[in-house]
Amino acid sequence: MEEMRRIAISPFALAFFLLGCGPARLTRQQVEGKQLYASRCAHCHEENDLALKKIPPDLHGIFRSAKLPSGAPATDAEVQHVVTAGKGLMPAFAGRFTPEQMSALLAYLRTGLR
Repeated sequence: MEEMRRIAISPFALAFFLLGCGPARLTRQQVEGKQLYASRCAHCHEENDLALKKIPPDLHGIFRSAKLPSGAPATDAEVQHVVTAGKGLMPAFAGRFTPEQMSALLAYLRTGLR
């Protein structure tokens, strides 16, 4: 019969193994984007607290597909264009985001995290 060997595993290694890689760490820019999303986007795209008849699409994971819900390519440039110029029922938000804020928002949306 084969001899079983014991392997010593540190508590940290065991926890890492059981929990996976742990929660994703956001960069400073992504954290800023998350805050912008929460204050300027979530009330329509998550909570729909304006009681819109047509619920806007969920933006988390918007870059997981090659195309946006509108059929346009899922690129930073296209998302920025939709945010600033508006599209369909979405109003234009031109002038409401600095270039740095827009970059932060896009960086957060690219994470796909909530």
